[in-house]
Amino acid sequence: MTRQRPRVLLVEDLVVMRQGFALCHPTLDVVGTYDSTEELLESGPPEADLIILDLQLRTPDGSQHQGTEAVENVAGLGIPICLYTSESRRLVLARCLRAGAHGVVHKQEPLEEATRAFHAVAAGATCVSGFLLGLAELLERSGDLPDLSPRQRQVLAARARGEKWDSIARRLYITPSVAREHMDAVNRKLADHLQSASPADLERALGLAPGDLLDTASHLQ
Repeated sequence: MTRQRPRVLLVEDLVVMRQGFALCHPTLDVVGTYDSTEELLESGPPEADLIILDLQLRTPDGSQHQGTEAVENVAGLGIPICLYTSESRRLVLARCLRAGAHGVVHKQEPLEEATRAFHAVAAGATCVSGFLLGLAELLERSGDLPDLSPRQRQVLAARARGEKWDSIARRLYITPSVAREHMDAVNRKLADHLQSASPADLERALGLAPGDLLDTASHLQ
């Protein structure tokens, strides 16, 4: 049974974000806040339904796990992970989904959209930031997401261009909730593909040269 107020662990190095997060998202039960993944892992965290993880954490000595390394370490706790980040590079976000994240929410997105995504990931769904919708389009055009329905392709194209839910619904003669359901299905298929895609698959989709995905791994952490 899905909790009405999912229990959340927040990993964020900015004090103002840690202190204000619960006020901004009152439908979430923030049961622990941490300024680093190390602190989270060393603390023996309480039971939770979701880990919300910033990717661009900073510490004075530069030792903090970031990017895919952070996701891989935290994934060992067996709790769904949703990234809450200012990172917009599609390659970095795609690699984090491959590393075990279940959702990506950009900090520029409206609070209501972020809250909805957090609830969805806590309930077992996959949610992807608009910053990755361009990648989904590229994969669809290259045939790597061949099982999208015509309606799912329409909603994906609209959201990739920033069209609002109400506008999509009116134009396609569906309700906003149905439009969201189509987008949720696209998100699941994108996440499933990224989990199984090889580095060569992502390089081809992103227009990178062979080996770029592996060569850049060190500075994408």
